Amino acid sequence: MTEQKMKEEQERRKKKEMEERMSLEETKEQILKLQEKLLALQEEKHQLFLQLKKVLHEEEKWRRKEQSDLTTLTSAAYQQSLTIHTGTLLLSMQGSPGGHNRPGTLMAADRAKQMFGPKVLTTRKVGLCSCQPT
Repeated sequence: MTEQKMKEEQERRKKKEMEERMSLEETKEQILKLQEKLLALQEEKHQLFLQLKKVLHEEEKWRRKEQSDLTTLTSAAYQQSLTIHTGTLLLSMQGSPGGHNRPGTLMAADRAKQMFGPKVLTTRKVGLCSCQPT
């Protein structure tokens, strides 16, 4: 090879190396920018996770309070119902035979009436066809 060609070849190699270096630098810059973006997204994800955790905790507290309120209301209604039922039972027992505000002994027939109420008998009139005299 001639000296001229060798110089041209060296210049081409240098130019190619320079382009590759520039390309490498650009790639490194892009990687750094993408890493920064990734860190920002990870931080945002972390913040959203904390926010979700807080909301779920608040919802759980609300559900527990709701359940507690419901239990309290049900308990109060049951106690009121029990008080009314007991009061009615005491009133009916005070009027029972035995006097002196002591509960009387109900006979079996009276107990059945109290539990099941009076029996209602129904009769059905069965007749013949109205077109023929009987």
